Amino acid sequence: MELMESPGTMPLAQTRRRSAARILLPALAAMLSTLTTGPVGTAATAVAAPSPPAPVAGPVAAPEGQQKWKVPRLAVMPLGDSITWGAGSSTGNGYRIALRDKLAPHADTLQFVGSVRTNGADHEGHSGWLISGLSENIERWLPEAGPNVVLLHIGTNDMDLNNDVDGAPARLGRLIDQITRSAPDMTLLVSSLVPSQHAEVQRRVEKFNAEVPRLVAERRNKGFKVGYVDMSAVTPGDLKDRLHPNDSGYAKMANAFYEGLARAAGSGFVRERVDIKPAPHREAPLGDYEVDISADGKADYLVVEDDGSVHAYVNKGGDGHGTWTDRGIIATGTGAPGNKVRFADINNDGKADYLVLEDNGSVHAWTNNGGDGQGSWDDQGIIATGTGAPASKVRFADINGDRKADYLVLEDNGSVHAWTNNGGDGHGSWDDQGIIATGTGAPASKVRFADINGDRKADYLVLQDNGAVHVWTNNGGDGNGSWIDQGLLVTRTPEPGTSIRFADINGDGRADHLVVHDNGAIDVLVNPGGDGRGTWADYGRIATGAAPGYRVRI
Repeated sequence: MELMESPGTMPLAQTRRRSAARILLPALAAMLSTLTTGPVGTAATAVAAPSPPAPVAGPVAAPEGQQKWKVPRLAVMPLGDSITWGAGSSTGNGYRIALRDKLAPHADTLQFVGSVRTNGADHEGHSGWLISGLSENIERWLPEAGPNVVLLHIGTNDMDLNNDVDGAPARLGRLIDQITRSAPDMTLLVSSLVPSQHAEVQRRVEKFNAEVPRLVAERRNKGFKVGYVDMSAVTPGDLKDRLHPNDSGYAKMANAFYEGLARAAGSGFVRERVDIKPAPHREAPLGDYEVDISADGKADYLVVEDDGSVHAYVNKGGDGHGTWTDRGIIATGTGAPGNKVRFADINNDGKADYLVLEDNGSVHAWTNNGGDGQGSWDDQGIIATGTGAPASKVRFADINGDRKADYLVLEDNGSVHAWTNNGGDGHGSWDDQGIIATGTGAPASKVRFADINGDRKADYLVLQDNGAVHVWTNNGGDGNGSWIDQGLLVTRTPEPGTSIRFADINGDGRADHLVVHDNGAIDVLVNPGGDGRGTWADYGRIATGAAPGYRVRI
C-alpha cells in the first residue's frame, strides 16, 4: 500500500471458494441429516446437521426458469477478497455481472453497492484480505453503501496463509455478528469456500467449510436473516489457478448466490429498506510522542496491527506535502497486543523506540537501531516499573528539552505528574518532578502534548469541542513546569469520524495540526512558526490512508 502517490488498500489478494450449489437457510439445513461440503470428485465430509431453527416459510427454490419471485428493491453488497473482486475471470467481473443479470427480472430496482468499482459493478472485494480485514472495515462500509443484501465469501486467504485456521470459524462468526449488530434486518448470505488445487490448503478449506453451516444456524436461530450458500458445485477443475475460479467456476458461484437469494426472497427475508447503525468511532491509544523512526525530523506513518506488528511508511515529503516510502513490516511484534504499543524516543538518538505499556503503567522498551527506517530493535527490558497509575493515564513527552521522552501521568482533571528521563542509554532512570501542571479545567481526554514553538519542550494543548486548540507553551526548562497561556492558536471545525493529532510533518521542529480520518487519510494544517499565532497553512490531504485511522500512529 502506498499513501500519497498511490495509496493502497491492504496486502494483495488471493482467494477461493466453493462456487455454485444452493443456499441452505438453516431451516433447510436442519432438514438434512448431513451436509456435503467436499468438492465433487473428492470424498465428501459429512457433518451433523445443526439443531433445527424455527421453520422458514416458503417452498424449496424451484428451477430457475420457474421462479416468479420479485422484490421492490435489491441493493446487493458482494463482500470478500479477490474472488469477490473477480480474479481469474476473463472479464475481471467474477460472479457479479452474471448474478446481476439473473437478478434483474426479480427487482424493480437493482444495484450492486460497495466502495470498490470494477467495470461498473460496485462491491467490497479486496484482494489478499483476511477475515480480520473485513471486520476492521465492515461497520464503516455498511452505512456508506446502504445494502439490503450482503453476499459473504471470505476465508480463502486465511486458509492459504495458514493463518490460525482453527480460529478462523470464530473470526467468521464475529464478522457475521458485526453485520447483524449493525443491521439486524439485513439479509446476509454466507457461503462456503470454493476449493483449492493445493492439497494442504484444500484440507484446511474442508475443515473450515464444515463449520460454516453451524455458524449460520446459530445466528438464524436467534432470529437473524442469515442464510447458508453451499459452493460445493465449484470443483478444482473450475479454477484458473490454485485459488481462483475460472469463468465456469464464477458462473457456478453466480448460480449459487442467485438460488440462495431467491430462496431468501421467497421466505420473506428481503426487506426493501434496512436500518443500518452509524459506524462507531474508534481512536488510536494516546501516549505516542514524535513518531519519527528514521531520525530525519519528520513524523512517519505507522500502522500497528492487533498483534503489535508495525508496517511503516517513511515520510519523504520535505515540504510537508507528503510523499511516503513503504518500508514494509519493521517490527513483528513482541506478543503484546497493538493497543499496548507506544512510540517515543527514550535514548536521544532521534528515532522513535517501540514501547509496550502494561496495564499497571510499567514500560518494556525496544530501542530503535534501524537508522534507515527499516527497523532493528534492541530489547532494553523493563525501563519503568510504573507509579501506581494505570496505563490509561500514562503519556510520553519531552518536557525539559533534552530530546528524551519523559514519563507523565495525566490525571482526570488534567493535572500532570512528571518523571523526567535520566537514562541516556535507554535503560531508564527517572527523576520525580512532582506536579508540573495543575490543569486548566479541561478533562484529561481533551489534553495533548506537542512542541508547538520549536523549543524542543512539549507544550500543553487542550482540544475544544468546536475544533479550537488552546495552547499553554512550556517555559520550564528544568522540567518542573512553567506555562504561558497562548490562547487559541488554531481553529478547525471537527468532522464526524476524525481525530486530531499533532506531529511535525515537514521537519521544522514545530508540531503541525493533523486530522486523521477513520479510513486512515490525513489532512494537515502546517504550523506557521514562532509562537504559533500566524496563519496555519492548509496543505490538504497528505496521505490517502493505508489502514483504519485507529491503527495509524504518526
